[in-house]
Amino acid sequence: MQIRLTWVNTRRRKLIAIIIDFWISFLLYNYIYLSDFNSYPNQVVTISVGSFWVIFSYILGRYKNEKSISVKSFLIAIFKLFFLIIFGVFIYAFINWFSSIIIFDELIIDRKDLLLKDIFIKSISYLGFLSFISQSFISFINYKIYDKKNLWIFYGEEKDYNKFSRELRYHQNYPKISFVSSSEPLKINISKNLKGIIVNENNIINVNNLDNLYQIKLSGIEVISLIDWFDKEYHRIPTNFIENNYQLIKKLKSVEDNYQNRIKRLGDIFVSLSIIFITLPIILIVSCLIYLEDKGPIFYTQKRSGLNGNIIKIIKFRSMKVDAEIDGIQWSKNNDKRITRIGRILRALRIDELPQLFCVLFGSMSLIGPRPERPEIEEKLLNKVPYYKSRYILKPGISGWAQVNYHYGASVEDTKQKLSYDIYYISNFSFFLDLLIFFKTIKLVLNAKGYKPKKIIIDNSPNTN
Repeated sequence: MQIRLTWVNTRRRKLIAIIIDFWISFLLYNYIYLSDFNSYPNQVVTISVGSFWVIFSYILGRYKNEKSISVKSFLIAIFKLFFLIIFGVFIYAFINWFSSIIIFDELIIDRKDLLLKDIFIKSISYLGFLSFISQSFISFINYKIYDKKNLWIFYGEEKDYNKFSRELRYHQNYPKISFVSSSEPLKINISKNLKGIIVNENNIINVNNLDNLYQIKLSGIEVISLIDWFDKEYHRIPTNFIENNYQLIKKLKSVEDNYQNRIKRLGDIFVSLSIIFITLPIILIVSCLIYLEDKGPIFYTQKRSGLNGNIIKIIKFRSMKVDAEIDGIQWSKNNDKRITRIGRILRALRIDELPQLFCVLFGSMSLIGPRPERPEIEEKLLNKVPYYKSRYILKPGISGWAQVNYHYGASVEDTKQKLSYDIYYISNFSFFLDLLIFFKTIKLVLNAKGYKPKKIIIDNSPNTN
């Protein structure tokens, strides 16, 4: 089966940076250990150091594209690096302290222990310096060469261009777009900063224009359809530009019982069990805090729509007051008075989602997938949001592509935007994309972002607890 990883193309800088950082860490730790002990280290430790470095570098945003090269960006990069080194040393010290307690040798410190500590601090310091140099070089090359081609030409009807412009407002720092009407002959002067031409494939293009597009394509300029452009540039597929079911069928990926689904299921079971085991103390503490606040139920069960639209039950930690829905189901909003004090913390850190790991183990949900919605909500959404049923093609997930790319949904318009990300995920889902979403979810949790609406929205439509 063909694996489509379109999101890789726009993350070349990130992937290259991660690979370079990992290999610098791997080679450097081996070299320093070999110099001091005249032997190679345990490679599990070496890989763990490299993995720690790239994972937390990603979470801190060290690999993102720089929109400008300035003194401010330089100082921010240094601050992130300094924080990462200090954090790494702290983690190392904590692991050593914890392990020494377990084996009861905390009072015994031999020369090798001191050397290992010295090697780690030396390695992570040198790694920070070399990583800063390499990442600065990558940012400079990316900014000077690859980011210069930023002009796109929209070729189509004016009404479609206006709709296209409105859709772009949901994104910051979108590229320069020029409009050329499809009713006019296509004559384009190819410039150095011209990246490509966006063609509205629903327009009838005459033979002469097709020939011109063919010549432009041969010259190295990208010619891409409107839907594929959003797919490639923003990793979403807005339903506003899907004219018929056949266009959607072409995009949706087959979900038959294949090796990717089996890997996904095994990953769901393994990761869920691991997280439950690691967070068991947190689960017990949170359960006590929820009960002590208002003596109400600890858990909250709810009906949601699952695979193929079948009704499933999910379980969460209760984050709202017991009588939260006494006036009916409604959207959550900023400063929602229905949310308890402990509930605000649970939502910010996503701890309220932990019990859903049991739903994943039982098979009604997956770790990654479109978020399940309440049937009461969907009665309205099915009439207002085109192609909403396409979400039913995969098992719902605790986290998803829409959740890590778009803020908390609190309106029908938000639902349309999130659906565009869900359709992209269904079209491109793979083990690697799930892994990316998993790390982006960790990043969101640690930054306490994306758990509430960006603005207050007055709407009588329902939402979930």
